[in-house]
Amino acid sequence: MAQKTKIKEYKKSETQSKYEKKTFIEPLRKHVQAESGRLRRIILPKYISFKIQKDKKLLLNIEEQKGICDGEEIILNATCKNMQTDNAAFEGWAICLKAWLPSIIESVELKWDIPHGIEKNDNKWCHYRRFLYRVLRFSEQYPWFSVSKSNIDEVEKFKRELHSLQNNNFSKIPEPKGDFDNLSETSVEYLLSSNLSSYIIKEYDLDFIDRQFPVGVKKNKKKFFTSGLSAIDLWGAKSETLTIIELKYIPKNKKSKNIKVGVISELFMYSCIMRDMITGFIARPDYTPNKNEDCFYDNIKNYTKIRANMLANVYHPLIDNKEIIHILNEYPREIYSVNVEFGKTKYKLGSSNKIQFYEH
Repeated sequence: MAQKTKIKEYKKSETQSKYEKKTFIEPLRKHVQAESGRLRRIILPKYISFKIQKDKKLLLNIEEQKGICDGEEIILNATCKNMQTDNAAFEGWAICLKAWLPSIIESVELKWDIPHGIEKNDNKWCHYRRFLYRVLRFSEQYPWFSVSKSNIDEVEKFKRELHSLQNNNFSKIPEPKGDFDNLSETSVEYLLSSNLSSYIIKEYDLDFIDRQFPVGVKKNKKKFFTSGLSAIDLWGAKSETLTIIELKYIPKNKKSKNIKVGVISELFMYSCIMRDMITGFIARPDYTPNKNEDCFYDNIKNYTKIRANMLANVYHPLIDNKEIIHILNEYPREIYSVNVEFGKTKYKLGSSNKIQFYEH
């Protein structure tokens, strides 16, 4: 049986670990406890090194590390990982640390090790292209965020590749999955788009609610970003406003690994893809089996606003801060003709198919 990919006894140097504990982790724990009344565990990702530079600039450095797979040494690079994982979610960490530690952080710079030894058709390369797309759009959107001089050429090279893009499509509407007696995120998603759709429609002032909008981008008919089941969880629209929702569900009786700051990274990227489709930068797919998607594409030029919302029953402790949404919405850059407005909502599933929304 193949061994699972794992870190080969990797950990940050003792000096770096002590620095991060004193500079970030201990202050964050105190701030979160003061805000929530609870002592919460705060862990920084092992693949990103955090350091305060002069002029209150936070450096996020994504470092390549060694690992083992099937008994052989391999190279692991978080820029090639799923964006919602803590090791890859640079947007989430940049915004969360800026929100909680404004006295020491005014700007953020990102640096990363460029991956090597990856085939161009490898799915890891598709993750890396998504990473570069996120870096590009994040740096365009927020003037307090910059790219390290050592990586500028990589971003510029990627910009020259951004043409002839087209969104993908599912061959058929995704089937609902999940045991409704033992809820999962997928089954909750289906409930909110069907049995509980009236609650969502009223809460977000929509004409309709749907699920699983594909966002796997192609180039010249070939996979450019990760595709497969890459999709926005919930989405809907009314007049000129498109609403997209990134859903999270954490069962009460389980310790889930899904409580991550990566929800910020997911939502930000999805908002960028949808905006690029509305502006025509990314073309519509040749075919879609979903009537609501057809309607979206047919009326795509009428949309002037995107509402991008997090919807979870439990959030990472660093996201439970109203400043997070303020920072996300602080710089609606005028370079875009479509405005994006971010939002955050908690929900609670009750008995008899009822849902309660609170704490925006």
